[in-house]
Amino acid sequence: MSLWFAILQGLVQGLTEFLPVSSSGHLVLVQTLFGEDVETNYMLFNVLLHFGTLLSVIVAFWKDIKELFVEFFGWIHDGFKINGHPYRRFIVMLLLTIVPMFAILPVKSTLEDAFSSPLLVGLLLLVTAAVLYLSEKAPKKHKTEENATWLDALIVGIGQCFAVLPGLSRSGTTICTGLFRGFSRDFAVRFAFIMSLPVILGANILELADVFKDPAAAMGDVSVACCIVGVLAAMLSGLAAIRMVRFVSKRGNFRPFVVYCTLIGTITIVASLIKMV
Repeated sequence: MSLWFAILQGLVQGLTEFLPVSSSGHLVLVQTLFGEDVETNYMLFNVLLHFGTLLSVIVAFWKDIKELFVEFFGWIHDGFKINGHPYRRFIVMLLLTIVPMFAILPVKSTLEDAFSSPLLVGLLLLVTAAVLYLSEKAPKKHKTEENATWLDALIVGIGQCFAVLPGLSRSGTTICTGLFRGFSRDFAVRFAFIMSLPVILGANILELADVFKDPAAAMGDVSVACCIVGVLAAMLSGLAAIRMVRFVSKRGNFRPFVVYCTLIGTITIVASLIKMV
């Protein structure tokens, strides 16, 4: 693997993981374009890229994450009593978002394989564009960790399950689901990104299990330098993406991403149909 391709993969991973444009969908498109399957041929490198995006969330939301850790131990000490602590409610909400994932995990690979063709990715990118557009019409409410309900958290978690399909954006789906449930724009973004931490961490652990089965094959021809620049590219581009989403969400205008997903989705569909003919 060349350095430029490692940087490209890092940028694609970091930007598309957090911008509402579908990281899995873009991964399919990049692999189709370059003929390189990073997940299969470079498993360890793929794990490291996800680690880079994990770092970007931790850095961007360090204040919230630190408070969650402090309140978690206080929650245990008080016998799991919330006692009006907003961040303890936040913890319970995060745990509830994980519950639906247990139902989807057994069929996740099947779904990804079934929907990983460029044509279907293009169609689902159009669905992402529609969801982002409709979220702008959602009533402006102000639910936060203080008054959002358990049902709100569970529904956002269900939205995250649908986002395993390549072409549906995880961040876009969870942010928009939160907005539809009446979350404030700031909380919808914070909740969507912080709830991604256990998902990204869990995915890394599962992939590491495959890496340890055959470390040499998992490493491929990736040098240490490629790993380092890939992780840095993923982390820095992830931080930039998070900052951009927070800015755009605060303005309540996802139009740039609606246009982008519509354009890329349409081009992908047309190209796929031409190739089929």
